[in-house]
Amino acid sequence: MRSLIIKGRPVGAVRFVPGETETEKFALEELAKYLGRLAGVTADGDYPIRTEIDRSVGRDGYRIDVGGDGLTIRGGNRRGVLYGVYSFLEKYAGMKFYTPLLEYEGEGDVTVDEGFSYVPLFEFRQGDGRAYDEEAMTDWTAKVGLNYRLDEKRGGRYKWVPGFGCHTFARLTDTAQSESPCLTDPAVFEKALTRVKEALAANPGCEVISVSQNDNKNPCRCARCAAIEEEEGSPMGPILRFVNAIADGIRDEYPDVVVETLAYLYSTVPPKLTKPRPNVCVRYCTIRGCFGHEFSDSTCSFNRTICEELRGWGKIHDRIYIWDYVANFANYIPPYPNFKVLRRNMQFFAENGVRGMYPEGQHNAKGYGEFQELRSYLVARLMWNPFMTDAEYHEEMNGFLRAYYGEGWRYIRFFIDWTNAEVGENHMRHFWSPFEIIPQDRYEAAQDTLEDWWNKAEAMAGDRAEYVRRSRMQWRYMKLMLHPDPVEGKRFYDDVVRLHINWKEDRELPNDPYDFADPPIDWMDLSIYPWEKDNPCIAQIRQRRAARAKAQAQSEK
Repeated sequence: MRSLIIKGRPVGAVRFVPGETETEKFALEELAKYLGRLAGVTADGDYPIRTEIDRSVGRDGYRIDVGGDGLTIRGGNRRGVLYGVYSFLEKYAGMKFYTPLLEYEGEGDVTVDEGFSYVPLFEFRQGDGRAYDEEAMTDWTAKVGLNYRLDEKRGGRYKWVPGFGCHTFARLTDTAQSESPCLTDPAVFEKALTRVKEALAANPGCEVISVSQNDNKNPCRCARCAAIEEEEGSPMGPILRFVNAIADGIRDEYPDVVVETLAYLYSTVPPKLTKPRPNVCVRYCTIRGCFGHEFSDSTCSFNRTICEELRGWGKIHDRIYIWDYVANFANYIPPYPNFKVLRRNMQFFAENGVRGMYPEGQHNAKGYGEFQELRSYLVARLMWNPFMTDAEYHEEMNGFLRAYYGEGWRYIRFFIDWTNAEVGENHMRHFWSPFEIIPQDRYEAAQDTLEDWWNKAEAMAGDRAEYVRRSRMQWRYMKLMLHPDPVEGKRFYDDVVRLHINWKEDRELPNDPYDFADPPIDWMDLSIYPWEKDNPCIAQIRQRRAARAKAQAQSEK
């Protein structure tokens, strides 16, 4: 049995002294649960362990003070108290909270020699996850330092007005998502301001409301909006003036509410003249980026623009949030090798004044067939500590792999390293097909080695074999891309169904697969995609089908 040792003295029994709030009491219940399990600590002793709220500590931060006469965990708010408890367990006991169902409890005694403190740089930290139930996800969110989906017991989430998370012009101005309102029309402004106030009145205590462009590439082109766009040198000009006016309209009544807007698709360039109001947050979206190179890489033609724009926003405003994209939204299952850029990208954001992060992954997935759970854990840890060293980052990755996949974890690490290395100097977009990311000939040359790695990982997995088989789905997908086979294709499809793995962002599974003899990227009913002219993946599928039909017709002659 491990022991709790404080200041060189074994402590087998303590006295828990919670603060007044529900969260402070829950935090000590959590600490008591883990210390009891890890070190046999009971709650019938004299050594006091306290929780307190001290606003001077800093938002979401904590300070742990250790002395011979007691130990106190102080939080800058309720969330900070709970983060302090989980950080205590991580630092002193070696705890790791890898997934909602997988925790590593560390080794050796729980030795507490001195206190420590921490205040996270990012004030907003959002993660993904629907593969677990809500209670499990809420619990894990607190343990890894996120603050978007917490319940009141866990300190309460960073509160956005429900239904006003993004692309809200439609709801505020009665326009379709495929349209854009005229932002210089006084009637449009009054309607939007009225609805913003109604939403805030109906949701007291919320901290953020989004007033943001619809999800399209079609800004208003009327003469007034066009004139502002020309004057500002950016389509963001009319948007930001409109959003600033909304922010001015609610400031007196809701002084603590932030009005968020998106810098997205056509509106990413900072305006020349207008600056965001202090109660406005600009959420910059990296959707046009390359995710195979670091955003700070000025030699990357895609990321050079992102780097320039983000630095430009940082010069005119100190409340920038990021909506990043860390999954392939057109292809959830095949490899998406972005692990080599995640750490440096998060550091780049932190270095340029970003205060909030949402690295959007497979946000709607009910099951995973790639490495989304690993990625979710790593980006959560990076949001908490964006200045993590390279060695710390790789130790976090290896620790997860070791706990999640069992004894054969190194072979899975080999696969991760191979795919990330094979991206090389290639670009990688968040909707590209697998062979656009890593060329087909590279997979063909390495397929025997890759197969051997997965075989060894599964053979050595022990009770983690199901986890290995689930992640191996990505390699099975790629083998079918290399060698389409109707029997194996049907077997693979059945496993996708059984494991509840999402196929892509807007489809849980292929809709009426075209033909299992085709490569899996072509398994979909294209009649449900009327917008294929704007989507290169859909256009390529149509081209391949036409070529196969032509070849078939010629062979039958």
